[in-house]
Amino acid sequence: MHVFIQAASVWLNEPLRGFIRKYVPESIFYDDFGDVPKDARTVFQFCDGWDLSRNFAAVNSADKALINAYPSSDALARKNYLSRVVEYWTAKNPESILKTHSPLTVCLSLDYAEYVDEALMAADDLSLFYSLSENENRPPEEREWWILKPALVDCGAGIRLFSTVEELASHLELAEYEVDDDDEEQEEPVEQKMQLNGKLATDKGVDCASEFSPTLDTPGLDSLDGLFTAVGGLKLKKQPYVFKEGGRIPSSEMREFVAQRYITAVAPLDKRKWHVRAYVLSMGRLKVYVFREMLALLALEDYEPPWLNPSIRSSLTNTALQDEDDFLRRESMRDFWETPSDLLPGGGRGKSWKENVFDQICGITSELFRAAAHTMADKFTTLNKCFELFGVDFLVDEVGTAWLLEVNETPAFYQQGVAGPLSLRLMDSVILIALEHMRLAQPGDERNENTRKRMVEVLDETNKLAKSNIIQITAEG
Repeated sequence: MHVFIQAASVWLNEPLRGFIRKYVPESIFYDDFGDVPKDARTVFQFCDGWDLSRNFAAVNSADKALINAYPSSDALARKNYLSRVVEYWTAKNPESILKTHSPLTVCLSLDYAEYVDEALMAADDLSLFYSLSENENRPPEEREWWILKPALVDCGAGIRLFSTVEELASHLELAEYEVDDDDEEQEEPVEQKMQLNGKLATDKGVDCASEFSPTLDTPGLDSLDGLFTAVGGLKLKKQPYVFKEGGRIPSSEMREFVAQRYITAVAPLDKRKWHVRAYVLSMGRLKVYVFREMLALLALEDYEPPWLNPSIRSSLTNTALQDEDDFLRRESMRDFWETPSDLLPGGGRGKSWKENVFDQICGITSELFRAAAHTMADKFTTLNKCFELFGVDFLVDEVGTAWLLEVNETPAFYQQGVAGPLSLRLMDSVILIALEHMRLAQPGDERNENTRKRMVEVLDETNKLAKSNIIQITAEG
């Protein structure tokens, strides 16, 4: 087997090679992708997500191959598409677990603060408009609060809280002919490097030869070969968005947002808000696994509801917003299973609240991936030679209900604290499942039982996805 390893988290490269050698000792490794033989019949790749056209081409030509990326997973990773997936699926399946475990989410197309009223009225769902209107006559503590998220940006960037139309407008960019005196007095903007469509946007980046960005739903590119041919040597570049600390966001550049009902009734952990990071492996077409070990990720500051403390650092639990020294000092990454047993009420039937939350996460994950495959297959392109590892985030409220927040297609893997050893165990299990999928490791080998048991299979659609797997409502291109 010919193997190319170039993980986004560089520190994982050598451990990944070691796991592969453990299961397939005769593997041949390459540091330079150009050295992989063009006629290689068995190829395994674990890549960082850049310049994937060449990587997909090698997979396409090999008899037996696997790569850690689907041609498209936008249906899950883009917040506006994820919202549509839930909307379409629950419309057809009103008893779905997604109906009661996904916060109400409204897709918005925003540009400038002056036009926010028009944007609210133009939304497909007027729930947000009515909610903000009703909030005008309520004291802050009695309002329904909302959280604004850019659809294409990860790492917690550009997120704002609001409860009225005026508050929403105050977060948005002013039209070019308007100047905000407060903004003029702000210090120089603080640059943040974010992830766009799950790919890291850096200052170096790669040159963009064209504005043409083909996908499988581009007319005429309905096959993998067609997509590879059209992409060719095209390289993508996206400069980092620039944000002012607590100030207006560059909404005219972002355009696509979601507004999600903000859950204020949470049980703080050591006085801080937290969420669960679950790791989900989607293999081939289509089996889905949830890694049993999970992280509890904590906000930097002590939690207070937004009407008492509007600081994002109190409300957001994304470690990307925290300096490394801070999240290590304050232990912002913790083992979920080691959280206090009395933090929340028990789950019933003799189960702890943590077991109950894990069961909910497995059920939500299974339903979500099934929904994406059946309602938006052009944007969740599952192929037998592909797999992908996702970080899925859940908020647990004060009664122990798990709420789906978002899906990250390139989750960060930290080497520090409890996250480092967890990441290694996760990668060991991912490699084992991947090589079993390729039939290069024996599924029944008892020596690998403990590694395999860390992954809980929650979905198997292998015999339910036909060649054209769009069998329900599909979003317009």
